[in-house]
Amino acid sequence: MKFITIRLAVVQFLMINSFPCAAHALNVEVAQSVPVETTLKVNGIRETAEVWMELISNATKTIDLEQFYINNQSGQSLDPVLQAVIAAAGRGVQVRLIVDRKFMSNYPEVPKQLAKIRNISVKIVDYSRFGGVQHAKFMMVDGLHSFVGSANFDWLALSHIHEVGLRISDANIASGLKAVFEQDWGLATSADSFHAVNSSSPGIQMMASPDRNLPAGVPPSLNGIVAMIATAKSSLKIQVYQYSLKGNWTVLDQELRKAATRGVQVKLMVDAVALKNSSPELNALASVKNIEVRAITIPKWSGGVIPYSRLVHSKYFTVDGKSAWVGTENWSEGYFGGCRNVGILLQDATVTAQLDQIYDRVWGSAYAKALAR
Repeated sequence: MKFITIRLAVVQFLMINSFPCAAHALNVEVAQSVPVETTLKVNGIRETAEVWMELISNATKTIDLEQFYINNQSGQSLDPVLQAVIAAAGRGVQVRLIVDRKFMSNYPEVPKQLAKIRNISVKIVDYSRFGGVQHAKFMMVDGLHSFVGSANFDWLALSHIHEVGLRISDANIASGLKAVFEQDWGLATSADSFHAVNSSSPGIQMMASPDRNLPAGVPPSLNGIVAMIATAKSSLKIQVYQYSLKGNWTVLDQELRKAATRGVQVKLMVDAVALKNSSPELNALASVKNIEVRAITIPKWSGGVIPYSRLVHSKYFTVDGKSAWVGTENWSEGYFGGCRNVGILLQDATVTAQLDQIYDRVWGSAYAKALAR
C-alpha cells in the first residue's frame, strides 16, 4: 500500500499542477556541461561550472554538498570551484560535505584536504548496507538555492563529459534536499530520527532513491518517473548514460512500451558504453513501433586518451514539451533500489524547451547512431 499511496500522491501533484503554471513562475535555470572539441553546446544555456561558482561565491551562511566523489586536477575546471568553497569557508560560511565510502578509496585527496580547513566538515557515508553507493550529486546554499544534476564533482564532468543540471531557488525544494542530506549525514553517527518535510512547490517536486531510506515527505524517484511517463500524450525524449534490464527489471521498459502503444513518439539516447552490456534490450526496444533509440559516441580528445571521460552522462527526460525530470539515476534497478540518488520533476514550458534544445542538439549530431529497427 505504501507504493500505491506515494504513487497516487505524485499523480495528484502532476494533476494539480498541470499546465499552464501562469500563477507561479519557477525560479529554475538549466545548466549544461559540454565536452571540449564537440559541437554540442547550446547557446544561451550556461555551463555547470559557471553556475556552481555563482552559487558558492554568493553563499553567506551555509553550503551543503553531497557528492559521489571529488576528482580535481590543478589548473583544470573544478579547481576554481574548490577554491570558491575554501574561500566561502574563509568568510565564515559553514560548509558540509558528504562523499561515498567506496569511491573515497579511489579519490581520497580532496576530501581529506578539505576536512582540515576551518568551517568545513566532511563525512563519508556507506551505502553498501543498502546494496549500493551514495550516487547523488547535489548542493544547497543558504537554505534556498540548490543544484541537482548528473555532473559529479569531477573536472572531467565539467570539461569532457556531457551533463545536464538544474539550479533551483525554492525553499521547499531545498528543504527536501536538506532532509536527504541530514539523513545521510546522520548515517555516519547512527542517527535515524528526522522531521517530515514539504519537498514540493507549485509546478516542481523533489524526489529521491532508494525508497527504503527516505525522509518523511520525500517521495521515491521511481514512482514519480513512472507517473510522469504515464502523462505523455505525444512525445517522450529521454537521455540517460545507461539503460539496463539486468535482473529482469522491466519497470521503465514497460512504461516506455505502454507510451508507444498509445501513440507517443518515444526517443531514447544512451551513451555507446551502454551497448556493451545492454545491447539486446536496447535493440529490442528500438524494434517497437513509435520508439527510436540512438547511441552516442563522443570522439577522443586531441590531447590524448583520458579514462572515464568523453561520455554522455546526462540523466533527464521531457514530456510533450511541457514537463521534465532531471536526476542522478541511471536507468537500471540498482540505482533506484540500492543507491542514494535525487531528482526533480517539474512542469514549466520554458525550462522544458531548454532541455529539449539540449536533447535535439545531441540527437541530431554526428555523434548519434540509430540502432537498427
